[in-house]
Amino acid sequence: MVPRREDADLILDAVSYVDAVHMDLAAENTAPAPGVAGRVVAAILADPALSDYVRSWASERRALEASVATFPRPPFDATYERIRELLRRAGDRLPQNSNSTPR
Repeated sequence: MVPRREDADLILDAVSYVDAVHMDLAAENTAPAPGVAGRVVAAILADPALSDYVRSWASERRALEASVATFPRPPFDATYERIRELLRRAGDRLPQNSNSTPR
């Protein structure tokens, strides 16, 4: 078994999830500030529950890759809230109105 920290697929899934939450909170076609995504991804990799959630989210998203429909936003749930808070703590500059509900 490959340790979680070296699981390339999980790392890519975590980056995708962090980017999706950031874009949902900020604006389409934006990314977290330099270095921020890496800190949040490291937190995801260190937490088995977050890792499992992100892996599940990514597998559902991959199932839609052949579709012409746009990808759905990440579900607004406790994990979303946790990632949003991790983004803020890591120094991401999210708009002030992102304190309530996502776009």
